[in-house]
Amino acid sequence: MDAPSAVLQTSEIPIADDPVVLIFGSLYILMILAIGVWGYTKTETLSDFLITGKSIGTWVLAITVFSVVQSGFGFVGGPELIYAFGTTPIWIFGTAPIGFLIIWLVIGKRMRMLADIRDVLTLADGMYARYENDWVRGLTGITVIISVTGYLATNLAALQYVMRAIFGIPVAMGLLLGASVLLLYSVIGGMIAGVWTDFIQGITMIIGAILVFFYAVSFGGGVRNISENLAASDPALISPFGALGGITALSWWILFSVGGIGQAHTITKFYMIKDIKLLKWGAPIAAISYGISSLLAFTTGLSMRAMVEAGNIQALESASETMPIFVLNYAPSIVAGIVLSGLLAAIMSTSDSFLNIAAAAVTRDIPRALGRPIEDDQVEFRVTQIALVGVTVAATLIVHFSSALVGILGVIGWGLFAASFFPVVALGLNWKGATAPGAIAAIVVGLLLNIVYEVLPTAFSTFGMGSLAESISATYPFPETLVVGTAAMLISTIVLVVVSLVTQSEYTVPADIKPLLEQ
Repeated sequence: MDAPSAVLQTSEIPIADDPVVLIFGSLYILMILAIGVWGYTKTETLSDFLITGKSIGTWVLAITVFSVVQSGFGFVGGPELIYAFGTTPIWIFGTAPIGFLIIWLVIGKRMRMLADIRDVLTLADGMYARYENDWVRGLTGITVIISVTGYLATNLAALQYVMRAIFGIPVAMGLLLGASVLLLYSVIGGMIAGVWTDFIQGITMIIGAILVFFYAVSFGGGVRNISENLAASDPALISPFGALGGITALSWWILFSVGGIGQAHTITKFYMIKDIKLLKWGAPIAAISYGISSLLAFTTGLSMRAMVEAGNIQALESASETMPIFVLNYAPSIVAGIVLSGLLAAIMSTSDSFLNIAAAAVTRDIPRALGRPIEDDQVEFRVTQIALVGVTVAATLIVHFSSALVGILGVIGWGLFAASFFPVVALGLNWKGATAPGAIAAIVVGLLLNIVYEVLPTAFSTFGMGSLAESISATYPFPETLVVGTAAMLISTIVLVVVSLVTQSEYTVPADIKPLLEQ
């Protein structure tokens, strides 16, 4: 299929000189800001701002949870990783739906019950209720800030490419403008605006993914032709475990299925549902929605790589361009408009979730852990809005100075959450034997392992200190193909169990939390 004349390839990222795409993009930004204004009229307290005042139902919860997980990581990072490594990332996107079932089964009901038992607005609030320890609260808040800053950078990194593709502005300007709109929307709308935008963009992502699936398969000449072209170039690209091999594939499977329980921006959504009885059908809705939306990542990544290997198109300057280039060059305008505009909304509404939990960690979780809470609800509300600015600026700077792939940033962010919080939440809400010292040790170990072996090497490489990054990576005690986040999650889980067993005689579960653990 020839590239339509509406696409101008004057740089490595194509620009849509197409009124349909421009209209869709402009309307989505206006819609985001309009929902933000509407959310402002519904937001009167910090509870409204952070957890919507427990007002959402089954479909909104399920679609919101799936779309928050998918967002820029799935729609830009997914095609990017599959283009770069073949079928290995399918062990993320093909098995992640299992994670939704695990989340709902293991902690969904218990997280919602916490919101009835105690005044919880954040993950740190919930973990303090379970362990009644300020160190647990404070370390949870610190970990949220670190993890969210990196994970938010994933979405902003995707956002700059989407802004470039839709509006034709330089990447740096796309990052700045996108971050500014995000900040405005988040400050005025809070989580009420976020969940409804998540719901709308989730539906849009499903529709867009189905459309792209058919165009991508056709573009690659059919499934058989795609497979033959990839196999002729490198059989590993379409092997069961892909170019990165079995250990990495299985590591990603564990991290993105079981590790979903540790994602603070996802599991705190359970506080928001208006009736605990409405949880029943949320898991299959979220799982099926995620599976359908992942069709975009599979087909665009494999088709684009197959056509490159066949010599039919030029190799991409960066794997991060896979999705924007495909929808603008090889899909109809209406499809490009739907996908890019839906992704624009997805990135911003998902980022809104990150900003809210990070800002709350700064103004609520850490001060309370230090014994210096902000007593006035309205003051805490306004200070939380101000904290949004600092988190946004930090994440924007990370993207501006980092050359890491969007997908890799996403894996790092997910790994930080999973390693630090999976054992504390999953075991803590299901095992009476989990103790505060065990939780503290697990968070510290999970956080440090990720920082030392994932965050620091990536940062040093970005700033031209490759030898230092290699020196640190050389001390990694496991095979390099074992994903750091997975190793850290498994080790932190063992640490929580061992330390808890040693300290059980010194700790008792709070009386009002015991019935929750018996559910």
